[in-house]
Amino acid sequence: MPLGAELNLATSATTAAQRTSLRDCSGVLIVLIGATSGNATITEANASSGGTSQNLAQITTYFTQVNGVWTRVTQAAAATITAATGGLAAVFIPATMLSDGFEYVAASHASGSFLIIQVGLKVARKPENLRDVRA
Repeated sequence: MPLGAELNLATSATTAAQRTSLRDCSGVLIVLIGATSGNATITEANASSGGTSQNLAQITTYFTQVNGVWTRVTQAAAATITAATGGLAAVFIPATMLSDGFEYVAASHASGSFLIIQVGLKVARKPENLRDVRA
């Protein structure tokens, strides 16, 4: 089972912008679900709470899904992604994309929630021994 060996998971509800650590992984796949309209904003932070938080304005490619069909979206560097109503949007944020000294990401949307999948774990553990990646 890849949970614990290859990936770990976290969730973030709508505007909560739950910070997620990229420590001990190669990156995170952020999946937007349940959106009704508008953009999701992806930010980076240098502390688990407080500290400096800023838009991660480096996203140039992400994917959307409507009716089971994935579509690649290419854009000028931005901190936002958009899902069609009732569809999905997914963006991979490699740890190397973050600014120096930053190791947390968060996502926020007015109506959609997020599944955040930490991938490329550097230390494999049984699922019950995984650490909480939420900040």
